[in-house]
Amino acid sequence: MEPVDIVLTKDTFEVLASETRLDILKTLNIRRMTITELADSLSLAKSTVHHHLQRLADAGFVAAGEDGHAWVYYALTPEGRALLHPHGSARVRIILTAGLASLAGGVCALAAYLTAPVREGPAHPLAGGGGLPVPEGAPVELLVAGIVLVLIGGGLAVYACSWWRNTCGAGSLPADGKSA
Repeated sequence: MEPVDIVLTKDTFEVLASETRLDILKTLNIRRMTITELADSLSLAKSTVHHHLQRLADAGFVAAGEDGHAWVYYALTPEGRALLHPHGSARVRIILTAGLASLAGGVCALAAYLTAPVREGPAHPLAGGGGLPVPEGAPVELLVAGIVLVLIGGGLAVYACSWWRNTCGAGSLPADGKSA
């Protein structure tokens, strides 16, 4: 779904200034509902819910839909969803990209540490002036940085994928909100 931009005007702010209307938007985010279902869910009178739904519909955040039944169901429009989930896919892409970049950097650091040539460094002087040469490899900091970057990158990638799965999974429910 393409991201929807919302133009915030004085009228939009007035519509969104009501806690009841925000509660209605959040409730409709779960699934579409009738006025009676909304009134019961929010413990409000049907006339109150109807008034607030009219204001939200006039602002373009909810729409009434008839599906051939006797009841009228109200659901969020793309603009209403964008209010509750502003450009969520862009956020996931940024987190996933940062995670993959960290993961790649960590793998490169680990590879550099593991493939660094081992050189013999100067002998450590002992009390008697002798000693064995000590092999020198890549600095240990490179190993630590690689491990940290791999952990951070892996964590960000897992978080982004699970967030994406939860968001897409919640959005793929049928209109009645029940899974098959």
